[in-house]
Amino acid sequence: MQEMASKIGDHDSQPWQRASWWYRAAPLTERFDLKQKNTESHGSHTLHSSDRAKQRLQHWKEQSPFDNGDYFARRLAIDFLTEDDLLTLLDESMEAMLADNAPPTWFVELLTAFTDQDAIDFSWSLSEADQEARGMAFLNTFRPLLRRKLARLRAGIQELTQQYTSLPFDPQTIISLLFAHIPAIIFPRLSKTIVLEMHVARVQGRLKGETPEERFQSFLQQLSQPEKMLSLLEEYAVLARQLVETLDCWVNCELELLERLCADWEQIQSLFLRDSNPGVLIEIQQGAGDSHRGGHSVTILTWSSGFRLVYKPRAMTLDIHFQELLTWLNAQGHKNKQPAFRTLTIIDKQTYGWSEFVLACDCTSREEVERFYQRQGGYLALLYALEATDFHDENLIASGEHPILVDLEALFQPRLSQDAPQTNPAGEAIGHSVLRVGLLPHRIWSSDQAEGVDISGLGGFAGQLTPAPVPIWKETGTDQMRIMRERVALPLANNQPKLNGQEINILEYSDSIVTGFAATYRLLMQLRHALLTEIVPRFTQDEVRCLPRPTRAYGMLLAESFHPNLMRDALDRDRLFDRLWVGIEQEPYLTRIIAAERADLLAGDIPLFTTHPDSRALLTSRGETIADFF
Repeated sequence: MQEMASKIGDHDSQPWQRASWWYRAAPLTERFDLKQKNTESHGSHTLHSSDRAKQRLQHWKEQSPFDNGDYFARRLAIDFLTEDDLLTLLDESMEAMLADNAPPTWFVELLTAFTDQDAIDFSWSLSEADQEARGMAFLNTFRPLLRRKLARLRAGIQELTQQYTSLPFDPQTIISLLFAHIPAIIFPRLSKTIVLEMHVARVQGRLKGETPEERFQSFLQQLSQPEKMLSLLEEYAVLARQLVETLDCWVNCELELLERLCADWEQIQSLFLRDSNPGVLIEIQQGAGDSHRGGHSVTILTWSSGFRLVYKPRAMTLDIHFQELLTWLNAQGHKNKQPAFRTLTIIDKQTYGWSEFVLACDCTSREEVERFYQRQGGYLALLYALEATDFHDENLIASGEHPILVDLEALFQPRLSQDAPQTNPAGEAIGHSVLRVGLLPHRIWSSDQAEGVDISGLGGFAGQLTPAPVPIWKETGTDQMRIMRERVALPLANNQPKLNGQEINILEYSDSIVTGFAATYRLLMQLRHALLTEIVPRFTQDEVRCLPRPTRAYGMLLAESFHPNLMRDALDRDRLFDRLWVGIEQEPYLTRIIAAERADLLAGDIPLFTTHPDSRALLTSRGETIADFF
């Protein structure tokens, strides 16, 4: 690597032809493919593995549940591997086999970025608040890579300006709006490794400055030199790959969002604006949900007039059909003097869509509060009938007297196959009751150490702490920066109504909830035939999300996967993701989805599974079918 660093700026040399450290960023399945390719080219080799490789294999096999039964063999079989295959891949001498393999695109791009001194530099223009974002200080360390990605983003925006005569955004400011999200995307991936290396430099006396803040800046200035950062990325090869691929996904998603906004702008104006001027696009709020399918997430766009629009990178047919169901029930319910449900304006474009933004606001009278909770009771009956779940506090907004469901992905939740073991009778009973919906107040994650929390659609209150300690950065911006684990306050959602700014005791309105539930449930019973023959069939081909595991578990696993100890060799990260096997003895059906879960996690996404209401198959985020899962 020293040789490569010394040749930075020598354009006659191609450093990626001499470096092989990219191999350490390849996960197990990719390494096996390389092994197969080399075997076809050069023939098989006698297995002479080092003691270190044998120790790593044994360490892997001692991980639960691989230390029991045939689970380790089953884990390897998912990737079409044997123990001998894995032992060969664990032997570092495998890197000698890379001579005939072209380096991957991400590696070539990374080294090109850090060795191209002729590229035009750039600067970013952000608001004062954005400049103070905790991840902003780290951006200069990979400035050469950012420069290339932003150049590609600019080129894509330039193409849009030539393709469309009228744009729903200002080409001069859109880059800044999009770029403001980079710290939040990169910081969780980069920060732990950077801070660890800073502490090493501090202990070794390589930091300059009289204060902790000055020494922090000293370290970042050192890393802002391309050869320094490139040397660090060589050691942390997995991190290097993550940076390149994460930024690639970011550019792809941003250009896709802007192109779709331009293509649909005329329809958006006619449906949402009706001749009013939205003004200038001034804010793009991303990450309003989990990241799926290559970094896609829900996005909220705001224009200077106050107009807001919600972008969802998934099919919206389910949402459309639910609004039709509400409209139908409103027409029937009026005969019984039931308060009508409010419907939303939605545009479905098959693979994505646009939705009306719902603004949280107070009720102005006790009668409005009573109608709010009567509608909540009605929703509880409807969602119970539709086998819905996951309607927690973040999936509901209290807009005056109207509770609005803003995430409908978890309607028509299927049941597991009858072959699945029934290990929790109490859980099964709850799973067939109205509690499954998630609206009714109840505590979860309670233990001897924590009282648990209520994040239900009807519950939630200020001052609740996370059930377990979470990692929190302390003394940021100094050479004492470190992570400590603490229980912190959960953010308060917008699901509960207020009466002229005053909090409401839901127990005072329990009769309204019961009244609304009973009335709507009886109405559904009366309309059962029409419901099953006219309304429900509209949903049969809609995409619904399935939750085989709690999203929280995925999020914790993904966050831990960026520990520096896992950033040097992708096989260590593979071994961490094998924690998906923990508990498989009690839930053996999960074996069928582990490969898909791992693929999504390796890509930096929360695993996503879907199905259709008329199907027993489970679909992965990549469209693969797992037959007869339900």
